Amino acid sequence: MTSFDDVSPHSRALALTVAMPAFNEEVQLAQSVTAVVAALEATGVTWELVVVDDGSTDRTGAIADQESARDPRVRVVHHSLNYGIGRAIASGLTAARGEWFMIIPADLAMDLRDLRRYLAARDGASVVAGYTANRPDYSSWRDAVSWLNRTAVAWLAGVRVQNPNYIHLFRVNALHGPPFRFTESAALFAEMLRRAGSRGRIVEVPIRYLPRMRGNATGAKWSLILRTARDLLRLRLGL
Repeated sequence: MTSFDDVSPHSRALALTVAMPAFNEEVQLAQSVTAVVAALEATGVTWELVVVDDGSTDRTGAIADQESARDPRVRVVHHSLNYGIGRAIASGLTAARGEWFMIIPADLAMDLRDLRRYLAARDGASVVAGYTANRPDYSSWRDAVSWLNRTAVAWLAGVRVQNPNYIHLFRVNALHGPPFRFTESAALFAEMLRRAGSRGRIVEVPIRYLPRMRGNATGAKWSLILRTARDLLRLRLGL
């Protein structure tokens, strides 16, 4: 199993690596890959897309392999088990050959035309943090969880961004260092932001949010909320 400590500061051959974690996304994966590839082509930078099949039990892995066979810039990492989003991000970062690293989930969750906004803001920054004020598919409960998370990340991790767990662009060499500790919860986003932010500026850019069209979001589960709260406290205390 790959992890963040495997990342090495070797020469970066590409401008951008996009990692796409995917678990049981057979219904929309091919469409999402096609859309991301088209959007990356439109940016004019050199790029790769790394699909991380996180132990899917449907045809997600096979579909990802088919997309890779069509375009060698689409690469695939397979997990034998479903380890969760944190380890999927770790595998994507380990595989990355780009100077910059971004995570776009298989449900996309953004207007891909806004990739240009991230890239336009990257000069002099170590992180370009995306934020969105409008999430029409969010219930009052998910809005409350989002507010609590933002407040906890600011207080416990010392990182003040509007949407800590949204889509961000990281300079890869700003993430180098010891293994990230919190790959089992959403505290990983705060840990990444804090490390990269300590090595340069965090710039925020407004991004147009697109709701998930298929499947179910899992970010507001009690188990994940409690695990994230525990890990943010550990991050604060240096445990």
